[in-house]
Amino acid sequence: MKHTPYNSQHIPPQAPANHKGFWSNMARKGVHFPFTRNNYHVPIKELVSRKSSELKIFSPTEQRYNERQIDDMTFPWWGMIYFHFASIAKVLTLYLMPLALLVCFMANILTKAPQSEVHAAYIGITCIEVLCFLLWKSFSFFGSKLPRKPLFRLSRETGMVTLHGFGNKVRFSHPFVEFDCYLTTSPTPQGFINYQLFLVHRYNGYKHGVPIGRFINGSRDLDEYQRLWNMIQAYMDVSQPLPDIPMNEPFRHKDNATVAYDKAHHRKPDFWFSMDDEAFEQAVTKIVEKQNSEPPLGEVIPIPTTDSIATTPNTASA
Repeated sequence: MKHTPYNSQHIPPQAPANHKGFWSNMARKGVHFPFTRNNYHVPIKELVSRKSSELKIFSPTEQRYNERQIDDMTFPWWGMIYFHFASIAKVLTLYLMPLALLVCFMANILTKAPQSEVHAAYIGITCIEVLCFLLWKSFSFFGSKLPRKPLFRLSRETGMVTLHGFGNKVRFSHPFVEFDCYLTTSPTPQGFINYQLFLVHRYNGYKHGVPIGRFINGSRDLDEYQRLWNMIQAYMDVSQPLPDIPMNEPFRHKDNATVAYDKAHHRKPDFWFSMDDEAFEQAVTKIVEKQNSEPPLGEVIPIPTTDSIATTPNTASA
Protein backbone atom coordinates (compact mmCIF):
# COMPACT_ATOMS: atom_id res chain seq x y z
CA MET A 1 0.00 0.00 0.00
CA LYS A 2 1.32 3.45 -0.97
CA HIS A 3 1.39 5.98 1.87
CA THR A 4 1.36 9.78 1.58
CA PRO A 5 4.12 11.66 3.42
CA TYR A 6 3.09 14.31 5.95
CA ASN A 7 2.95 17.80 4.44
CA SER A 8 1.89 20.65 6.73
CA GLN A 9 0.85 22.70 3.67
CA HIS A 10 -1.66 20.06 2.57
CA ILE A 11 -3.23 18.30 5.55
CA PRO A 12 -6.28 16.16 4.70
CA PRO A 13 -9.46 16.70 6.77
CA GLN A 14 -9.43 14.78 10.03
CA ALA A 15 -12.41 13.14 11.73
CA PRO A 16 -13.28 13.92 15.37
CA ALA A 17 -11.23 12.03 17.94
CA ASN A 18 -12.56 8.73 19.23
CA HIS A 19 -11.69 8.88 22.92
CA LYS A 20 -11.74 5.22 23.82
CA GLY A 21 -9.30 3.07 25.70
CA PHE A 22 -8.22 3.53 29.32
CA TRP A 23 -4.56 4.29 28.63
CA SER A 24 -5.36 6.70 25.81
CA ASN A 25 -7.75 8.64 28.02
CA MET A 26 -5.19 8.74 30.83
CA ALA A 27 -2.56 10.11 28.44
CA ARG A 28 -4.99 12.77 27.25
CA LYS A 29 -5.16 14.14 30.78
CA GLY A 30 -1.63 15.45 30.16
CA VAL A 31 -0.65 18.65 28.36
CA HIS A 32 -1.64 18.63 24.70
CA PHE A 33 0.88 19.97 22.16
CA PRO A 34 -0.93 20.97 18.93
CA PHE A 35 0.42 20.73 15.40
CA THR A 36 2.39 23.93 14.74
CA ARG A 37 4.35 25.73 12.03
CA ASN A 38 8.07 25.09 12.02
CA ASN A 39 9.97 27.75 14.00
CA TYR A 40 13.29 25.86 13.57
CA HIS A 41 13.72 25.31 17.31
CA VAL A 42 15.46 22.12 18.44
CA PRO A 43 16.13 20.62 21.90
CA ILE A 44 19.44 21.74 23.37
CA LYS A 45 20.22 18.12 24.26
CA GLU A 46 20.12 17.19 20.57
CA LEU A 47 22.45 20.06 19.71
CA VAL A 48 25.14 19.10 22.21
CA SER A 49 24.88 15.30 21.97
CA ARG A 50 28.28 15.24 20.23
CA LYS A 51 31.12 17.77 20.17
CA SER A 52 32.56 19.01 16.91
CA SER A 53 35.68 16.86 17.33
CA GLU A 54 33.47 13.78 17.69
CA LEU A 55 31.41 14.72 14.65
CA LYS A 56 34.48 14.58 12.42
CA ILE A 57 34.79 10.83 13.03
CA PHE A 58 31.06 10.21 13.14
CA SER A 59 29.65 7.58 10.82
CA PRO A 60 25.92 7.79 9.94
CA THR A 61 25.73 4.01 10.18
CA GLU A 62 26.28 4.32 13.95
CA GLN A 63 22.77 5.71 14.26
CA ARG A 64 19.51 4.13 13.14
CA TYR A 65 18.25 7.17 11.28
CA ASN A 66 18.78 9.10 8.08
CA GLU A 67 16.89 11.47 5.77
CA ARG A 68 14.15 8.85 5.25
CA GLN A 69 13.35 7.47 8.69
CA ILE A 70 14.23 7.31 12.38
CA ASP A 71 14.41 3.90 14.04
CA ASP A 72 14.50 4.18 17.81
CA MET A 73 16.01 1.09 19.39
CA THR A 74 15.69 -0.45 22.85
CA PHE A 75 16.98 -3.47 24.78
CA PRO A 76 15.25 -6.87 24.65
CA TRP A 77 13.28 -7.81 27.78
CA TRP A 78 16.28 -9.33 29.57
CA GLY A 79 18.38 -6.28 28.71
CA MET A 80 15.71 -4.04 30.24
CA ILE A 81 15.84 -6.12 33.44
CA TYR A 82 19.62 -5.70 33.50
CA PHE A 83 19.22 -1.95 32.90
CA HIS A 84 16.70 -1.51 35.74
CA PHE A 85 18.80 -3.53 38.19
CA ALA A 86 21.85 -1.45 37.23
CA SER A 87 19.82 1.73 37.77
CA ILE A 88 18.74 0.55 41.22
CA ALA A 89 22.35 -0.41 41.99
CA LYS A 90 23.47 3.11 41.04
CA VAL A 91 20.98 4.69 43.47
CA LEU A 92 22.07 2.29 46.23
CA THR A 93 25.75 2.98 45.56
CA LEU A 94 25.50 6.76 45.46
CA TYR A 95 22.82 7.46 48.05
CA LEU A 96 21.35 4.67 50.18
CA MET A 97 24.47 2.74 51.15
CA PRO A 98 26.46 5.87 52.14
CA LEU A 99 23.43 6.94 54.17
CA ALA A 100 23.31 3.50 55.81
CA LEU A 101 27.01 3.79 56.70
CA LEU A 102 26.39 7.21 58.21
CA VAL A 103 23.47 5.89 60.28
CA CYS A 104 25.62 2.96 61.44
CA PHE A 105 28.44 5.36 62.38
CA MET A 106 26.08 7.62 64.35
CA ALA A 107 24.50 4.62 66.08
CA ASN A 108 27.95 3.48 67.13
CA ILE A 109 28.64 6.87 68.70
CA LEU A 110 25.28 7.58 70.30
CA THR A 111 24.30 4.10 71.50
CA LYS A 112 25.92 1.27 73.39
CA ALA A 113 25.46 -1.30 70.69
CA PRO A 114 27.88 -4.24 70.93
CA GLN A 115 30.97 -3.64 68.77
CA SER A 116 30.65 -7.05 67.17
CA GLU A 117 27.20 -6.12 65.84
CA VAL A 118 28.45 -2.73 64.62
CA HIS A 119 31.38 -4.34 62.82
CA ALA A 120 29.06 -6.91 61.25
CA ALA A 121 26.80 -4.08 60.04
CA TYR A 122 29.79 -2.21 58.60
CA ILE A 123 30.96 -5.33 56.74
CA GLY A 124 27.45 -6.13 55.44
CA ILE A 125 26.84 -2.58 54.18
CA THR A 126 30.28 -2.41 52.58
CA CYS A 127 29.76 -5.74 50.78
CA ILE A 128 26.40 -4.55 49.43
CA GLU A 129 28.01 -1.27 48.38
CA VAL A 130 30.77 -3.10 46.47
CA LEU A 131 28.33 -5.47 44.75
CA CYS A 132 26.05 -2.59 43.72
CA PHE A 133 29.03 -0.62 42.43
CA LEU A 134 30.18 -3.56 40.32
CA LEU A 135 26.68 -4.10 38.91
CA TRP A 136 26.31 -0.41 38.09
CA LYS A 137 29.72 -0.18 36.40
CA SER A 138 29.27 -3.48 34.57
CA PHE A 139 26.32 -1.96 32.72
CA SER A 140 28.45 1.07 31.85
CA PHE A 141 30.87 -1.34 30.17
CA PHE A 142 28.52 -3.95 28.68
CA GLY A 143 25.49 -1.73 27.98
CA SER A 144 26.77 -0.52 24.62
CA LYS A 145 27.47 -4.13 23.59
CA LEU A 146 23.98 -5.46 24.32
CA PRO A 147 21.73 -6.26 21.34
CA ARG A 148 18.96 -3.83 20.44
CA LYS A 149 15.49 -4.30 19.01
CA PRO A 150 13.27 -1.72 17.26
CA LEU A 151 10.89 0.24 19.49
CA PHE A 152 9.34 2.68 17.03
CA ARG A 153 9.87 4.18 13.58
CA LEU A 154 9.13 7.68 12.30
CA SER A 155 9.19 7.66 8.50
CA ARG A 156 9.60 10.99 6.72
CA GLU A 157 9.48 9.09 3.43
CA THR A 158 6.03 7.52 3.95
CA GLY A 159 4.56 9.71 6.71
CA MET A 160 3.93 6.63 8.86
CA VAL A 161 4.48 6.13 12.60
CA THR A 162 5.08 2.51 13.65
CA LEU A 163 5.30 1.06 17.15
CA HIS A 164 6.90 -2.33 17.77
CA GLY A 165 6.08 -4.69 20.61
CA PHE A 166 7.25 -7.94 22.14
CA GLY A 167 9.20 -10.19 19.80
CA ASN A 168 9.77 -7.34 17.32
CA LYS A 169 6.13 -7.60 16.22
CA VAL A 170 4.46 -4.43 14.98
CA ARG A 171 1.75 -3.19 17.36
CA PHE A 172 0.37 -0.59 14.98
CA SER A 173 1.28 1.69 12.07
CA HIS A 174 -0.68 4.85 11.17
CA PRO A 175 -0.15 8.20 9.40
CA PHE A 176 1.64 10.83 11.49
CA VAL A 177 -1.22 13.32 11.18
CA GLU A 178 -3.53 10.88 12.99
CA PHE A 179 -1.55 11.15 16.23
CA ASP A 180 -1.92 13.70 19.01
CA CYS A 181 1.06 14.71 21.13
CA TYR A 182 0.71 14.70 24.94
CA LEU A 183 3.13 15.48 27.74
CA THR A 184 2.45 13.43 30.87
CA THR A 185 4.05 13.75 34.30
CA SER A 186 4.82 11.35 37.13
CA PRO A 187 6.84 11.69 40.35
CA THR A 188 10.28 10.14 40.71
CA PRO A 189 11.48 8.35 43.88
CA GLN A 190 13.64 11.42 44.56
CA GLY A 191 10.57 13.69 44.53
CA PHE A 192 11.19 15.28 41.14
CA ILE A 193 8.74 15.47 38.24
CA ASN A 194 9.38 13.02 35.41
CA TYR A 195 8.14 14.18 31.99
CA GLN A 196 7.15 11.75 29.25
CA LEU A 197 6.14 12.76 25.72
CA PHE A 198 3.87 10.42 23.76
CA LEU A 199 2.14 10.24 20.41
CA VAL A 200 -1.39 8.93 21.06
CA HIS A 201 -3.44 7.64 18.16
CA ARG A 202 -6.58 9.71 17.79
CA TYR A 203 -8.94 6.97 16.61
CA ASN A 204 -7.95 3.73 18.32
CA GLY A 205 -7.86 2.99 22.02
CA TYR A 206 -4.41 1.44 22.05
CA LYS A 207 -2.92 0.79 25.46
CA HIS A 208 0.46 2.00 24.22
CA GLY A 209 1.71 5.32 22.91
CA VAL A 210 4.82 6.16 20.92
CA PRO A 211 7.41 7.43 23.47
CA ILE A 212 9.09 10.17 21.44
CA GLY A 213 10.27 11.81 24.67
CA ARG A 214 13.08 9.23 24.75
CA PHE A 215 15.13 11.54 22.51
CA ILE A 216 15.68 13.89 25.47
CA ASN A 217 15.00 11.38 28.24
CA GLY A 218 15.51 12.82 31.73
CA SER A 219 15.06 16.49 30.83
CA ARG A 220 13.02 18.49 33.35
CA ASP A 221 12.63 21.55 31.13
CA LEU A 222 9.08 21.86 29.76
CA ASP A 223 10.24 24.07 26.88
CA GLU A 224 12.65 21.34 25.77
CA TYR A 225 9.74 18.95 25.18
CA GLN A 226 7.94 21.57 23.13
CA ARG A 227 11.10 22.09 21.07
CA LEU A 228 11.35 18.32 20.65
CA TRP A 229 7.78 18.24 19.33
CA ASN A 230 8.69 21.03 16.92
CA MET A 231 11.73 19.06 15.76
CA ILE A 232 9.72 15.85 15.27
CA GLN A 233 7.11 17.73 13.22
CA ALA A 234 9.84 19.31 11.09
CA TYR A 235 11.49 15.94 10.50
CA MET A 236 8.21 14.35 9.39
CA ASP A 237 7.13 17.34 7.25
CA VAL A 238 8.37 16.95 3.67
CA SER A 239 7.62 20.63 2.99
CA GLN A 240 10.25 21.62 5.58
CA PRO A 241 14.03 21.11 5.78
CA LEU A 242 15.47 18.52 8.10
CA PRO A 243 16.10 19.91 11.61
CA ASP A 244 19.44 21.72 11.68
CA ILE A 245 21.24 19.57 14.23
CA PRO A 246 24.77 18.14 13.86
CA MET A 247 23.56 14.55 13.57
CA ASN A 248 21.65 15.41 10.35
CA GLU A 249 24.70 16.91 8.64
CA PRO A 250 25.78 13.73 6.76
CA PHE A 251 22.53 13.45 4.79
CA ARG A 252 21.07 16.97 4.45
CA HIS A 253 22.18 16.94 0.79
CA LYS A 254 19.98 13.89 0.12
CA ASP A 255 16.67 15.58 1.01
CA ASN A 256 15.08 17.86 -1.62
CA ALA A 257 13.36 20.30 0.76
CA THR A 258 16.55 20.60 2.80
CA VAL A 259 18.72 21.21 -0.26
CA ALA A 260 16.36 23.98 -1.44
CA TYR A 261 16.35 25.58 2.04
CA ASP A 262 20.13 25.42 2.44
CA LYS A 263 20.64 26.94 -1.01
CA ALA A 264 18.17 29.77 -0.35
CA HIS A 265 19.78 30.57 3.01
CA HIS A 266 23.39 30.11 1.80
CA ARG A 267 24.06 27.46 4.42
CA LYS A 268 27.45 25.77 4.17
CA PRO A 269 27.17 22.02 3.49
CA ASP A 270 29.62 21.35 6.33
CA PHE A 271 28.33 24.03 8.70
CA TRP A 272 28.70 21.83 11.78
CA PHE A 273 31.53 19.59 10.62
CA SER A 274 33.83 22.50 9.76
CA MET A 275 33.92 23.84 13.34
CA ASP A 276 36.45 23.22 16.05
CA ASP A 277 35.14 22.64 19.58
CA GLU A 278 35.39 26.31 20.55
CA ALA A 279 33.47 27.50 17.49
CA PHE A 280 30.92 24.71 18.08
CA GLU A 281 30.26 25.91 21.65
CA GLN A 282 29.89 29.50 20.44
CA ALA A 283 27.40 28.46 17.76
CA VAL A 284 25.37 26.45 20.26
CA THR A 285 25.37 29.36 22.74
CA LYS A 286 24.05 31.69 20.04
CA ILE A 287 21.27 29.27 19.13
CA VAL A 288 20.33 28.74 22.79
CA GLU A 289 20.12 32.49 23.41
CA LYS A 290 17.91 32.96 20.34
CA GLN A 291 15.60 30.09 21.29
CA ASN A 292 15.27 31.29 24.89
CA SER A 293 14.06 34.67 23.61
CA GLU A 294 11.29 33.11 21.51
CA PRO A 295 8.27 30.84 22.15
CA PRO A 296 9.31 27.16 21.91
CA LEU A 297 6.49 26.36 19.47
CA GLY A 298 5.40 28.11 16.31
CA GLU A 299 1.96 29.19 15.16
CA VAL A 300 -0.77 26.57 15.62
CA ILE A 301 -1.83 24.85 12.40
CA PRO A 302 -5.62 24.79 11.96
CA ILE A 303 -6.31 21.14 11.14
CA PRO A 304 -9.24 20.80 8.69
CA THR A 305 -12.03 18.61 10.04
CA THR A 306 -14.74 16.39 8.63
CA ASP A 307 -17.93 15.07 10.20
CA SER A 308 -17.38 11.59 8.89
CA ILE A 309 -16.56 8.77 11.31
CA ALA A 310 -12.92 7.82 11.29
CA THR A 311 -12.13 4.37 9.96
CA THR A 312 -8.39 4.03 10.18
CA PRO A 313 -7.21 0.43 9.90
CA ASN A 314 -3.97 -0.65 11.46
CA THR A 315 -1.67 -0.76 8.44
CA ALA A 316 1.07 -2.68 10.21
CA SER A 317 0.87 -5.47 7.68
CA ALA A 318 0.59 -3.16 4.69
